[in-house]
Amino acid sequence: MSEESERSIGLLSGNGELVDDFTAQYADHDVRVFRSVDAVRGEGTILLAIDADLFETNDLIQFHLSRLRKKLQDVPVLLILRVGHLEGLDHEWFYDEFVLYPFRKSELGSRVRRLLWDKNLLDDENTIAIGNIKINLSEYAIYLNGEKLDFTYKEFELLRLLAQNRGVVFSRKDLLARIWGVEYIGGTRTVDVHIRRLRGKLGDEFNSIIETVRNVGYRCRVQGGG
Repeated sequence: MSEESERSIGLLSGNGELVDDFTAQYADHDVRVFRSVDAVRGEGTILLAIDADLFETNDLIQFHLSRLRKKLQDVPVLLILRVGHLEGLDHEWFYDEFVLYPFRKSELGSRVRRLLWDKNLLDDENTIAIGNIKINLSEYAIYLNGEKLDFTYKEFELLRLLAQNRGVVFSRKDLLARIWGVEYIGGTRTVDVHIRRLRGKLGDEFNSIIETVRNVGYRCRVQGGG
């Protein structure tokens, strides 16, 4: 673990075993350990995980969460709880997600990455972000404002191709050959039908990102990049 990092995960905990488990299960970023609320620093911290067991009562958890939110503002907060905390958990507290300790296999990493994904803080070569649209290449999934949408394989590939080649104009024949293959016997109208379906699923967000080039085809606007 490094004491200072340009982009690190902060962990507020006085429990050495928990710290070891956390760093063993999450290795995507350096982890900076804070032993007290006053020691927490926001510079370079992209997410703060807080061990609720550091505080004796639920009132103290709420109080210190409020203090930390004012200090960290937009930094997402992951609350680490024991089963005994669940009964007194208040969803109005200042945290974004919680995870139970002891950690279950892969759960911690999944929750951290999800929080970073939601806040556009995740460095991931398998993700294309354009405005409020996120294309997850490894999952073959498309998210709009954090909600997963239902797309067919061809719809996904069409949006992926346009998004990965921002500013490039593709004719309908180009798109047909790349997505459907050179031996596809259908006409170029197939492309228009799929574009229309994409428009229906993504609504105004799609219209502001994918541009129709009259009498030619389609392109992804360069200024829509993320």
